[in-house]
Amino acid sequence: MPDDTLTERFSIANAALPLVAILRGVRPDEAAEIGAALYAEGFRLIEVPLNSPDPFTSIAAMRRVLPMDALVGAGTVLSATQMQQLKDCGGELAVMPHADTALIRQAKQLG
Repeated sequence: MPDDTLTERFSIANAALPLVAILRGVRPDEAAEIGAALYAEGFRLIEVPLNSPDPFTSIAAMRRVLPMDALVGAGTVLSATQMQQLKDCGGELAVMPHADTALIRQAKQLG
């Protein structure tokens, strides 16, 4: 997806509700249902921290059930491998606890 489209989607999602739901500890078997409930309440920005159980499976499950105006991603992204896994599972947001310019460049390259 082109960067400008994702940027526009982010702006719209943030304007709808300027909060990010952080699902620390969410499990894959509950992720889709929780994501749908959050979406129904107006959340459009959803993050699964990578220290959650099987986070990429949870992200993929939410991405499958949520409309495209919701952006789903990962928190505590620390490596290039994690950034690639996030892209591969359909994630669209990456949050990191530091400003690693190599990861920022990689995120931009991955869209």
